Amino acid sequence: MPAKFPFIKAVSIVLSIVWYLQWFFLAVLIVISVLIATDNSIINTDKLEGFHIQFARLDIQNTASAADNFQNDVFLTNGEGRLHIKDAGYNFIYLRLLSVFIDSLLYIFIIYMLKKIFSGLKTDVFFTRQNGIYIKYIAYAILGLALIPEIINYFVNLYISKTLVIEGIVFKARFGFDFRAVFLALLIFVIAKAFIRGAELKEDHDLTI
Repeated sequence: MPAKFPFIKAVSIVLSIVWYLQWFFLAVLIVISVLIATDNSIINTDKLEGFHIQFARLDIQNTASAADNFQNDVFLTNGEGRLHIKDAGYNFIYLRLLSVFIDSLLYIFIIYMLKKIFSGLKTDVFFTRQNGIYIKYIAYAILGLALIPEIINYFVNLYISKTLVIEGIVFKARFGFDFRAVFLALLIFVIAKAFIRGAELKEDHDLTI
């Protein structure tokens, strides 16, 4: 089999390496979360406490002057950035960690499904119902990767827009997601259904022989 399908063996090795690296990253994330929760000075939270925001309007306090010394009011619209508020009691850092934690679990799940698929391919049986189910699970996981971070970010922005007042900034909460990731998930889901349907037709054909 290795001589017949060297690509399958190579991909299986890569998946195993990524599998262990992802678990290592998840373990590090858990350790960092515990250190942050216990207010350990080892972790500098200044770079982590900022959270992504969207704004409808941002007034620039300093007026701009042209060459003729005529001053103009300046403002930005429909933008986004990272907002940092020190000692404000906002614990959005934990939502960020939760989002990364969920992402890591979904990536681990996808890698696990791929490992199962490539493990089955070593038996020289490709189009099976079980492989179709694994592919369908991968589609669901990719859809989760596309939606879950955006859902968390949307509710954070919604909370900020309703509770936080900063002069010169008009916040907005807008839900958005990666259309390409959603399209990819739908495409993979269609492939999974084709696998499952093909396996069912093969089973029916075998039973009639």
